[in-house]
Amino acid sequence: MNNKTPLLVFSLFAGIGFTAGAPAEEQILEGVIVTDTRLDEDVKNLPASITVISEADIRNSTAKTLSEFLGQQASVINRSLFGNNSVKDAVGIRSFGMTATQNTLILLDGRRLNDVDLSSVDFTAIPIDNIARIEIMRGTGSVLYGDGAVAGAINIVTKTPGKSGTSGRVATSFGSYSEGRTSVSVLHNAGAFSAYMASEAILSSGYRDNNDLKQANLQAGLQYALDNQELYLKFGGDNQELRLPGPRTVDPSAGIDELKTDRRGTGTPNDYADQRGRFITAGYGWYMDNGSEFIIDANQREKGQDTFSDFGGGFTDYWESQLVTRSITPRYKWKYGKDSQQGALIVGVDYYKSNYRSDRGISPDTIKTPVHKLNIEQDSRSVYAQDTHTFGKRAVLNIGARYQNVSLKATDDFDPTAPGGAFDSGAADFDQSDNEYMYDLGLRYRFGPRLSVYGNLNRSARFATVDELYEFDPATFTRVFSPLKPQTGTGLTTGLDFGGKSLQAYLSTYYMALENEIHFSPATFTNDNLDPTEHYGADLDLRYRLMKSVDTGLSYAYTRALFRDGPFKGNDIPMVPIHTASADIGWRILPGLRLSLIANYVGKKRFDNDQANTFKSIPGYTFVDLKLGGQIDGWQLSAAVYNLTNKEAFDYGVISTFTAGKYNAYPLPTRNYFFTLSKQISTGP
Repeated sequence: MNNKTPLLVFSLFAGIGFTAGAPAEEQILEGVIVTDTRLDEDVKNLPASITVISEADIRNSTAKTLSEFLGQQASVINRSLFGNNSVKDAVGIRSFGMTATQNTLILLDGRRLNDVDLSSVDFTAIPIDNIARIEIMRGTGSVLYGDGAVAGAINIVTKTPGKSGTSGRVATSFGSYSEGRTSVSVLHNAGAFSAYMASEAILSSGYRDNNDLKQANLQAGLQYALDNQELYLKFGGDNQELRLPGPRTVDPSAGIDELKTDRRGTGTPNDYADQRGRFITAGYGWYMDNGSEFIIDANQREKGQDTFSDFGGGFTDYWESQLVTRSITPRYKWKYGKDSQQGALIVGVDYYKSNYRSDRGISPDTIKTPVHKLNIEQDSRSVYAQDTHTFGKRAVLNIGARYQNVSLKATDDFDPTAPGGAFDSGAADFDQSDNEYMYDLGLRYRFGPRLSVYGNLNRSARFATVDELYEFDPATFTRVFSPLKPQTGTGLTTGLDFGGKSLQAYLSTYYMALENEIHFSPATFTNDNLDPTEHYGADLDLRYRLMKSVDTGLSYAYTRALFRDGPFKGNDIPMVPIHTASADIGWRILPGLRLSLIANYVGKKRFDNDQANTFKSIPGYTFVDLKLGGQIDGWQLSAAVYNLTNKEAFDYGVISTFTAGKYNAYPLPTRNYFFTLSKQISTGP
């Protein structure tokens, strides 16, 4: 994993995807949903808070990146540290602050992308042109997909060719901060055989100093279908080189305010994080005449990371890490009944095996004799079943359960003679196995063709990541593997949906009671199981078509996360904004010309480390984005302005535990611009 995949290899295919500003009437690449998603075809009928976003919705939005687009959805929070194309963004549903990524399951075609370490899902590794739809499942998903879906799950569903023939799209873009992008996507269908390829490449210097990004991605697949069976193969790779600008410091006692004097500067000019990944999935599907189906697929995903941190004063840190995850996930869906009573029963087994190796030293020059050589193996085994039963046209009952075992073995090969190892220590071997169960019980009742109500009761679980288990214990001044109990939670969601010709709306409320929530404690400087916590709130989403050429949207989320017991009882959990909202309007000015405008509001929240709630809050902010897109002779052009009002804001801040009033923050970009030229091509059989 030390040999980096040359960026040029992927750049030949190139990529942007999302910024073409396609008008509503623009032809979208034909595609059908891939077979390996586990939800029913009509997911909106399930008794849960679920939003399905189409390819056209993504294309018509103002968002430049996938994580930015997700952050515009009701109750989905996007937290950015680096500001450069949303790289390393943490995306989470509802109210989990710094652990949002670990409590929201991110899926690609129904297969989990969350890794066993603490790293966030890399949304920039998914070419936007390859997305057919996105399913946002709030407060559900644990039964079908397993641990980590505490707040819910986001399933990104990719495309396969639909109509016979070949279709494709090419695009090139440029914008502020010396950014350039190119992309290519191709889908081909020739009878029983079909294939697709999507790729993108990004070069950008970023808003901050020492924030350069080089990113290249490629995803491809082959599918062979004959009668009621199919074979499919998917594979891809990504390469990312990212410089890390670090925080800006504010310390009133020392007269320092880098947010005002040098918000674009860096205090870490040598820091970087490089990442390489690849995956391959092979599967078989058998589809029976009665609608039942059997699917089995196997996957291997690899990720390599090199990170360097310079803390100043001669103290540096360098890691070379590799994570390999293999999985096999057979499942059977049986469709039964007819007329007024029909049902679908899904039963399946999930097996994931992860091997994490990390060599840790003080520099790239000394990494061949590392201070620590971590080797961690985790096995996850699950069996699950879910039944969805329809009673006429009125009611849908959903019931399911999952049992999961997670076992983990870890060793720390410590070398005190290695450079930097004289004052360090190694952790004792670690062996732990935990079992948890999850369930989901929901009922939806439809009063008519437009209005329905639902309720959902579920139990979820989360197991600690390897980075949360391995830590330095300041009480003993030693490295340890800390046993953490699995986090469990019970949640109740209620809601109503209204779907009219011009107005679509949903309102949901939720309450979650958690035990042993896993979180970093500033008091002990270790990861701990928190005292009992509670999360509750409400989500509202409205879509209204004012006229044939004008559509509008409004979303709002009220979110609370509180300690239920212990020394912080009644206090807010840090990094959770109480209020978030967005309002947007799309206007088809002329055939082939569309204007999109959105205002996105993120309310104030407690700084990280402020469990005592004694420090001031991170200020709220509103970003306004504008995009104008049109087409001429088959070419699509768009121009976008982000943060139109030039608002200065930051999304993440952490207070000092040693100096009163001091904090670090990561500034977000001010006003910036982006332009795209693209063309879609389609040929017959």
